[in-house]
Amino acid sequence: MAMAMQLVFFLYMLVPITVCDDVFKLVNSSVQLDIPEHLDKSFDLFWTFNKGINIVRYIENSPTKVFDRYKDRVEFNEETYSLTLKNLQKSDSGIYEAKEFAYRSVTVATYQLKVLDPVEKPVLTASLQSNDTCNVTLTCEAQNLSVTSHCYNDNCDMMEKKTSGDTFPFLSLYVSKSFIICNHSNPVSWKNTTIEIKHVKQLCPPEGVSLHTYCLV
Repeated sequence: MAMAMQLVFFLYMLVPITVCDDVFKLVNSSVQLDIPEHLDKSFDLFWTFNKGINIVRYIENSPTKVFDRYKDRVEFNEETYSLTLKNLQKSDSGIYEAKEFAYRSVTVATYQLKVLDPVEKPVLTASLQSNDTCNVTLTCEAQNLSVTSHCYNDNCDMMEKKTSGDTFPFLSLYVSKSFIICNHSNPVSWKNTTIEIKHVKQLCPPEGVSLHTYCLV
């Protein structure tokens, strides 16, 4: 039993442990994927996409091959072995691996690339709900997400409220100094809409005046 455990441990030590790094980029941008460790010259190297699609093959003392699907879209650095992808599209999202082939196959770099659209500018609305108490409802909306909070008279000292999709984008509504801020973001872009707190008080009309709804974009 002890010998079996030693063998398992020995085999485990032979298996390289490669951390998968998350990388977020905007549509139409570029990304450089690096190999984080020094490699000897005597090896072959493949960069692959989603474990089955070849991007680049590097063989010592031979011309570097860029596969047809990626011609004119990638650059390969023969000194650092980094891969640069240009004009990224959402279909480029996936797993990128660099594999070294010498005595055996070793994964030397792994990246999870996520290509995202820029977020839309959110809409912030302030709606008066009651003439008597000047209860104003604030609603922050963007891309099927919505966050709501309330101000009473001119008191908008509210806690930040936020929501998100399954992972992103993120939507938040909060107060910073004298502004109410509706912020829409993902890991590569952000846009916001603001309203000054003093304007909330101005939403409260005199008695006998009908309610008003304002929309700030």
